[in-house]
Amino acid sequence: MSYLPPITESDVIDGLYLRYLKFFGLWGVINDYRTTGKRNRIIKFQLLITLMFAVPYIFTQYLSFFVIKVDIQKATFLNLHTLPAIQICCKIMVIWFRLDSQCRLFNLVRKDFIYIPEYNREAANKIFKEISNKANILCIAAFIVNTAVIISSIAVPGISVDYILYHTGNMDAITSGRKKILGGWYPLQMDESPHYEIVFVYETTFILWAGILLAVYISLFYQVLMCLYAQFSVLCIHVSSLRSDPDAEKKYRNRKVDSEIYKELYIIIRNHQKLLSYANELRSVYNPLVTMILGIGIFVLIIAVFQFLFGSPGNPTFIFKSLLFLAYQGIEVCMFCFGSSYVETASSDLHFAIYSSDWYKADIKFQKAAQMMMIRTRKGVTLTAIRMYNINVETMMSIFQFTYTVSAFMSRMNE
Repeated sequence: MSYLPPITESDVIDGLYLRYLKFFGLWGVINDYRTTGKRNRIIKFQLLITLMFAVPYIFTQYLSFFVIKVDIQKATFLNLHTLPAIQICCKIMVIWFRLDSQCRLFNLVRKDFIYIPEYNREAANKIFKEISNKANILCIAAFIVNTAVIISSIAVPGISVDYILYHTGNMDAITSGRKKILGGWYPLQMDESPHYEIVFVYETTFILWAGILLAVYISLFYQVLMCLYAQFSVLCIHVSSLRSDPDAEKKYRNRKVDSEIYKELYIIIRNHQKLLSYANELRSVYNPLVTMILGIGIFVLIIAVFQFLFGSPGNPTFIFKSLLFLAYQGIEVCMFCFGSSYVETASSDLHFAIYSSDWYKADIKFQKAAQMMMIRTRKGVTLTAIRMYNINVETMMSIFQFTYTVSAFMSRMNE
């Protein structure tokens, strides 16, 4: 990676909320790597602590299937908290191994990333603020829901140690044993002191660490995606505002030099090519991330719906926690599906924006260049999962429909 200048707060598009990145050190991680090409201590510490917490937890949960009695309801409990642990590992690994690309993609948060003519500055700033507000709302929602999951899980632990160790079937029927936070098994006598206390402290620390980082990393990825949407939207404004002066066109035509409107179109074509190169890199970086989030998200949604419908229907606390898990995973799925759909719409709107310009008044050279750009912008840019599956709002609806179908099927099996 060639070294890049640091991004200052004045460089960032108006309205984009970045304090959480600064608070958790990721802003320093990005700028340090941009200027030195080296990972600083903060990202190394976050990676080390995350793997130290998550890897033993994930390993023991899947080992438990061979050690304790498990039915379909207990299996869903064991996976309900294991899958988010896998998610946080995947997210931090994407940051670690693709930090060079991620730092380059952060150029998208700059308000001067593409050329904006003076007469379009006000409209561009308005677009930046509107899209920044959209991004901020979902990011804040992710933090609120994750915080609610953390607080409710720690304050009201509701999983019986005796149920995990010795029982199957309906968890409500097991009233004995002390309660724990996560639905996990460990190779310890969890129902005895001091092992119970050790497990409780471990799970408390783990859920605090992982729950907060899940919201931080998902917001980081989402804001870069929304900034790409903002840049495409601003480019659309520039294209649609192209106007031709007939008298000037005759003058340039007689002198056999490029007209002013063609010069502006040339700048637009270069900016569009620049955005496409960043969109391709973003798709490459985010492909494994989106594949993991949507894949694991489907399983978590199915498990949460299953537990909500058939776990403890008479327990208000259990219902509330199940709804929080549904909300947490639903927000993550919505972030990427909505974000990708926004980018797809904005990038394909360039096709109509060109038609809205004064192309019919311009010379043949402009019209040919505009026609070629219309062909290139006919198909919008989207994120992909598994390298080929386009992600958009239709994907989100398909996920929710599939979740309901599988949950209904599992409930019939359980009956």
